[in-house]
Amino acid sequence: MLRTVWFIAAAVILVAGCAPGTGPGGAMNPSSNKPTITKAQALSRIDQLVNGTVSVIRPKPRLELYRPSLIDGTCSPPGSTDLRHPVEVSREYYLRGLPETEDALRKVVADVKAYWQKEGHYIAVEHENGLQLYGHSRPDDFLMAIGVEAGNVLTLGATSTCLWPNGTPEPSPTTTP
Repeated sequence: MLRTVWFIAAAVILVAGCAPGTGPGGAMNPSSNKPTITKAQALSRIDQLVNGTVSVIRPKPRLELYRPSLIDGTCSPPGSTDLRHPVEVSREYYLRGLPETEDALRKVVADVKAYWQKEGHYIAVEHENGLQLYGHSRPDDFLMAIGVEAGNVLTLGATSTCLWPNGTPEPSPTTTP
């Protein structure tokens, strides 16, 4: 179900023309060979975004890692035959220990929205039910999302823009005759 939420969020944002890693503001074009931040730097920024967001939630939730979010996504352009591709990294968490009533969860999402706006982040999509919120961090354009899963459990996650794991593209593989 969590993957479905992220897929829907990505589709909505792509349709809106705000896809992370391909938009304005210095985001990397996936076919670019320019240096980027490293995977370690991206994970540090994700931790900063998640921990900052969690700091405004009351009662403070316990973060439970959604393990499939440990798998990096690829930013390869369709039809690419180049074996060197930038990646995007993400982390997603279940927020455990929160009241599970819809009113309480709406309050949490509203507090998160106020915090993200105070921090200067861009709110891309806010679901009319008040239980889903998608944004982009500023100035680095990481995708951020908070929303309700089955069983009235909130999830929180962030995804980087496209990057080279070591900050620079790996050398092209060469063939030896």
